[in-house]
Amino acid sequence: MDLNHLDKATAAHESTVGALIDHLTRQGVEVHSYARSAPRFDAGWSNGTEIFIAEVKSLTGASEDQQIRLGIGQVLDYAHQLRLGPSGRSVRPVLVLERKPADTRWSSLSEAVGIQLTWAPEFAGV
Repeated sequence: MDLNHLDKATAAHESTVGALIDHLTRQGVEVHSYARSAPRFDAGWSNGTEIFIAEVKSLTGASEDQQIRLGIGQVLDYAHQLRLGPSGRSVRPVLVLERKPADTRWSSLSEAVGIQLTWAPEFAGV
């Protein structure tokens, strides 16, 4: 295992999570982490009627396609688990990427399966 690669990916992930939280905070949105009994998503927030849960994926030095596929699976699983809970509110999965993906197909795929796709630094739509 290349520890230098792992360090870069971890730093990119943490930087993207921090930038997302800063972006949401500037909009007056309170960001939450997961509860002890909830899935381990990277950030969560609500607008009163909907719960948003975000999975952040770094694309630094990794297979971009593999990272995005992993993120899609994770955020769909997290949303499904939360929908089974007692909240009664709509759950909206959000996949947040370190940067814009090279292949435009990810936007249409995400939309087709009900995932909001966004990326740093603008976090469009979030």
